[in-house]
Amino acid sequence: MLKEIKQLYMPKKKKINQVEPLVSKDDANAVYKYLNSGGWVTEHSVTRKFETLLKDKVGRENAVAVPNGTIAIYLSLVAAGIKKGDRVAVPNLTMIATINAVLWASAEPVLVDVDDDLTISYEKLTKLKSLKAVIYVPLNGRTSNGIEIQKWCKENKVILIEDSAHSLGSKYSNKQMCGKLGDISIFSFTPHKIITTGQGGMVLTDSKRITSNLNKLKSFNRRKDKIDWHDGFGLNFKFTDLQAALGVSQLTSLNKRIKLKKDLYNNYKNIKSEKFSIGNFNKHEIPWFIDLFSSSQNDIRKLQDKLFNENIETRNSYPALSKQRYLKDLERTDLTISESIHNKILWIPSSVNLSTEDQNRVIKVINEYK
Repeated sequence: MLKEIKQLYMPKKKKINQVEPLVSKDDANAVYKYLNSGGWVTEHSVTRKFETLLKDKVGRENAVAVPNGTIAIYLSLVAAGIKKGDRVAVPNLTMIATINAVLWASAEPVLVDVDDDLTISYEKLTKLKSLKAVIYVPLNGRTSNGIEIQKWCKENKVILIEDSAHSLGSKYSNKQMCGKLGDISIFSFTPHKIITTGQGGMVLTDSKRITSNLNKLKSFNRRKDKIDWHDGFGLNFKFTDLQAALGVSQLTSLNKRIKLKKDLYNNYKNIKSEKFSIGNFNKHEIPWFIDLFSSSQNDIRKLQDKLFNENIETRNSYPALSKQRYLKDLERTDLTISESIHNKILWIPSSVNLSTEDQNRVIKVINEYK
């Protein structure tokens, strides 16, 4: 009883979030400077600067800023000409936005299994017929067979959209950066991404036609700026210069953030557990979240509870899309890998500003698990 009372009044250990944004004083000053500049806050010249910096960073010809990554995928599909009933291949292990954007565009998703590295299976994908598009997701920064799939899509005249929401900074084996794969690529800038604008997304492409379509679709399909004649259906998916001011500042520190992510991953290699293994990343890949794998869903749950009791926050991996009740009737390939592995992955604290002391605390708790 005395022990329980002591525990009740003991100071709680510092909370370690699974992820949190890094916003520096320079970032705050950039936003403050913009707010005092007389700008109208909405999308204008600072947004154009953010688009230019990002497209130049990854080697694309054009970039179009939009409110978030989900809208970025949706607009990519529509701008590329995807129509009602078109079949679009989607990996069975990805964030729900990927497939919801396909449904929003009235297309028909086809669920494709992943390989052991959690990216879409080339073998199962290339057996499918009558595909109009493929959405390739370098999940958690892993780029695996992206170049091979890009070649297959080009040979078979299948539109390739790269959902690189997790993967700014990662590269493919040929050193091509994420953001440049296929016909269209997208990024997301939510608070848990490597750079953030609060919310926000970017569509990148080398196609002038697709870029024109994107700009029309995101601004009511207006015939001309400040003119209320419209050449067709469109909506308001504009960005803001306020967000762009933060994005421009954050982008200047991208290389530093990449190094912090790599240092974090290298330190987490000190996890030496019989029950868990840390996910593997190649040198050209930047881990978005650090993942732990286990052969036992029960051990994942118990470790998550143990970390929670130490005030350390974790996050479960995305469930397989095929396990979502509202998606149960979709066309699919054999989904053995994704359906068996999704609940045996735990994302541990992965913030770019996570101190070495906090990292070591996480490692200690995991290594003590029996």
